[in-house]
Amino acid sequence: MKNMTDSELLGRMRCNDQSALEEIMKKYKRLVEYIAAKALSSESDREETVMDTFYKVWDKRDIIDLEKMSLKSYISMTASSCTIDKLRKITKGEAVDPLEDDLELDLDLENEAARRINLDIVKSCVQAMPSPDREVFIDRYYFELEVKEIAVRRGLKEKKVWNILSRRKTMLRKELIKGGVIL
Repeated sequence: MKNMTDSELLGRMRCNDQSALEEIMKKYKRLVEYIAAKALSSESDREETVMDTFYKVWDKRDIIDLEKMSLKSYISMTASSCTIDKLRKITKGEAVDPLEDDLELDLDLENEAARRINLDIVKSCVQAMPSPDREVFIDRYYFELEVKEIAVRRGLKEKKVWNILSRRKTMLRKELIKGGVIL
């Protein structure tokens, strides 16, 4: 069963082939562990989250649509959701991670898992931007300043500000797509 595509493995899972699930688990277990480890400190909580993730993948095998989202993306979103659920149980329903630094980009914020993944990608991309791009981007999308005001504030021409914003939004969009999250 090695070297089967995700589509072939999903097809076998739909025929109730549990060995296909085992192959998917081998392939994506480290990814799920990584997602869980970002928020959960207890090894037992992380292991439970990994098992919950693959249980949900098995349970939803008939409705997973690989034309809308890759299996890797589906598993990532499911892992994030399971991690959040585990955090809620640990914190007894308290707010887990309030939205901060919303840069108001056109992101898929339909569910909390997608929102968390998107915001993590946005934050890391913004932090990696060189100066003055980072400051321009933050001025525009966090402080909601007009391009003209940013240009004056940063000592740049308006066209340069527009170019920075366009280039950085394109880069961010690519990172969001690469991260498996739909815009």
